[in-house]
Amino acid sequence: MNKRVLLVIDQIASGGAEKILLEFNNYLKSQGYSTKIFSLYGNNETIAASGLKNNSANIVIKYIQQKILFKKLRKYASSFSPDIIFSFLERSNVLVSKLDIDATKIVTVHNILSIQYRKLNSLINKFVKSDINRAYSKVDKIIVVSDNIRQDLIQEYNIPSNKIFTINNRIDKAEIIKQASEPITEFELDNDSCYITNIGRFCYQKAQWKIVKVIKKLKTEYPQLNVKGLIIGEGILKSKLMEFISDLNLEKDIIILPYQSNPYKFIAKSNLFLLPSFFEGCPIVLSEVVALGIPFVGSEKAIPKEYFDVNSSYWKDATFEISEFEEFGACLGPETEDITNKIMNQMKTKSSVIGTRIWNNSNDKKNQFEEYVDLF
Repeated sequence: MNKRVLLVIDQIASGGAEKILLEFNNYLKSQGYSTKIFSLYGNNETIAASGLKNNSANIVIKYIQQKILFKKLRKYASSFSPDIIFSFLERSNVLVSKLDIDATKIVTVHNILSIQYRKLNSLINKFVKSDINRAYSKVDKIIVVSDNIRQDLIQEYNIPSNKIFTINNRIDKAEIIKQASEPITEFELDNDSCYITNIGRFCYQKAQWKIVKVIKKLKTEYPQLNVKGLIIGEGILKSKLMEFISDLNLEKDIIILPYQSNPYKFIAKSNLFLLPSFFEGCPIVLSEVVALGIPFVGSEKAIPKEYFDVNSSYWKDATFEISEFEEFGACLGPETEDITNKIMNQMKTKSSVIGTRIWNNSNDKKNQFEEYVDLF
């Protein structure tokens, strides 16, 4: 075999795409491929070659960095002479598309881009849209993690449908089930409480403030449940999230923990998992929740329809339409009411567990990586 694969990503961090890249790299090596990783940003030469140490927030500097990164990536790719270049996340995808190298270029898209960039001003958004259209039209194949993203690329960015392949994120089910049996020692678990859990980076995309509002409504309307929130993660909105919890007098009812080496034991003890993400196409944590048989509710954008049995109403029962985009708005409006109703229904029926049983039979990252390699 001895094919050479260059994996490219924005940076090696704690996100889902980064986790997939590292696991895919290990899989490729186990199958006899020669691999290298190029990270646009970072300083971990033991894992990946990197272009620059830090990413600037200044738009002018970003533009200059893009030029520098392209030159460094082109030089690195030329020296390795890969047969396949496989990239993760938009900045990496755009740079890879510009490489004039005789290699199959495959890019992966993990978010619903039209929503991700909706906060940009119209001029910048127009430029970004044009750049993505140009870039994705040049690559050989595009992997998306959900059909929601596929439709977004076709309808909003005019990408040819025959270039796009949906491959959901999957996990190591056996290992997750094993780790899920470990005891919780980080806090005292109250067996008389009902735990609603979320795991993810504290940022606008993940919208964890919606969880806080739902906890407030549940405690007000269903005090007999003794609801508690458990939110695990880190990120730039952590202090604002803590302040919002305090504003709603929920300090004793919501537990905040940093990222955990074993998050599965917390998921396993949850009564429900809540995913209110704005534009996340297919969170890896959702596949973990499905593997552990825990009921869940999430936004229509975060919960792929293809997880559910065909022609079933299970997907609608587990999802809500996003109608509130304001950060940390304290009003418990119609969206909060809808989420609350969906949660109460899932507590009774567990239809999200029932509806995803067939998909869960193939919920194994080996299947995911085999589908990747089939596109080589």
